[in-house]
Amino acid sequence: MNAWVDGHFVGEGQAPRATSRRPGPFETMGAERGDVRLWGRHLRRLTASAQALGLSFAPTAALRGAALEMLLQNGHTDGVLRLALAPEPDGGAVHTVLTTRPRSPARTVRLLPTVVEPDAGTVREHKLWPRPFYDAVLQQAQDGGADDGVVVDEHGGVLETATANLWLKLDGVWKTPPLDGRVLPGIARALLLEAARRRGLRTAERALDLGDLHRAEAIACSNAVYGPRAAALLDAGEPAVAIVDSELGPLWRDPPQD
Repeated sequence: MNAWVDGHFVGEGQAPRATSRRPGPFETMGAERGDVRLWGRHLRRLTASAQALGLSFAPTAALRGAALEMLLQNGHTDGVLRLALAPEPDGGAVHTVLTTRPRSPARTVRLLPTVVEPDAGTVREHKLWPRPFYDAVLQQAQDGGADDGVVVDEHGGVLETATANLWLKLDGVWKTPPLDGRVLPGIARALLLEAARRRGLRTAERALDLGDLHRAEAIACSNAVYGPRAAALLDAGEPAVAIVDSELGPLWRDPPQD
């Protein structure tokens, strides 16, 4: 597989990485026939994160062309594109890195609440790599037989999963935790809320807890690779796939998307 670094195609093993000393923001995007339909949204979020972290990033028009070339070269035109910034540990250059991978088949998601505590340096309002907190959440869930882990705070509040934003249908309303600095402002999350307002579907941003998680009429996870996917707790019954597909699915496909 090839990677693209600062205007040059290299072997993926030659791509620089961010470090715990100086993490970098990244974006994970879904491609369809080589088109990254949410490219503009991802670029705006990455730029905002870079500015907040004091990192130099000036995207050019050539970057999108390089992204398409990467998808074609690696045979991942219906796969996943990753755009990341890798700061040098010594405070020097900030490298722009593109990589791709195949997209795993979309499926319902089995969830397990986790008890991972973030350390003092964990930043959760930006999508950063390395990501030890979210890796630990995911690992704990998978060790328990689940697909993804639910981030739970010290008061029993549920926030998100290791890889997605969380949605619960409660009393006929789709609800998702607010952006309080502990929840990633997901691209798919924003798109779904915008489309819901246009279509008149009832949604709300409010605090949710474990009790809500257990009594929800339906559960969904959303990210920019898959859109909304039906989910269920590991020890619960079958996920409410029909509800998620019929109510949140059309929102994901509702333009404008960039």
